[in-house]
Amino acid sequence: MNRTHLIDRSELPADVQQLVAGFEKDYNSYFGSLVHFGGPALAELHRPGPLPANVRVASAERPAVLERMAAIAEIANLTDQQEADRARYLRALLDIYALLPVQAAERAAEPGTAVIAPEREGRILAEHLGVTDRHGYWTPQAKRIPMADGLIVGVDEWLPSRAERVVIIDGVVASGVTLMAMMQLALQPGATVDVFTCHSTQQGALALARHAEQLGLRLTLHIGHVSGVLNRKFYAVSPDGDGTLVLGDVGDTIAPVAATRPAPGARP
Repeated sequence: MNRTHLIDRSELPADVQQLVAGFEKDYNSYFGSLVHFGGPALAELHRPGPLPANVRVASAERPAVLERMAAIAEIANLTDQQEADRARYLRALLDIYALLPVQAAERAAEPGTAVIAPEREGRILAEHLGVTDRHGYWTPQAKRIPMADGLIVGVDEWLPSRAERVVIIDGVVASGVTLMAMMQLALQPGATVDVFTCHSTQQGALALARHAEQLGLRLTLHIGHVSGVLNRKFYAVSPDGDGTLVLGDVGDTIAPVAATRPAPGARP
């Protein structure tokens, strides 16, 4: 199988180097690490199968998660999102985190734990969840860059070095490649990692679990709900084939209203 691996940008074709540089310019960043997920490796990571025991899905026992997901999907597919829509979307995401049986703040408070909250939605959500006031807090920029054979993930330097215990906060897992790249770069074999996310595709959850096993990590994946499929651009869409978005672009949706924290909601 074509495993994932770090690559040197000097080894990339000139057009791909230009593509990487374009992403860096767009996001005012420099990717100190480039992780390549080849086509065969992605196919193996995403192959169908049952979710393992370390993937815990809250909606299976807490139907209130599905109510929040319905509101999120409705707002994601609006052609003209108003500020009130965006605030309701953010509130629904935070409600889903509150419905998870294990709370991110509890795991993050354990001694020696580093928190990784990737830009943009991971950082925004981590701030609202109250897990940012600690020494080991990292907000890396990580972007998927398409190649003819698979994907490259560019990651900047804002990552811990070979951590032993990590909490990762992110809004949604589609293909899972950005989180897989960060786990590969930041964690040492045998490390414990808890990932908290509102939503994942089945493919993304399976990929994270399989990649963590390959890396020798002790992973627990805490998810609000699992649904949707990956389209050709590796976004989560409805399996009905109508192109309906499950969550849309979380960062774009919540960033305009993120400066003001929403009023705390009662734990559903």
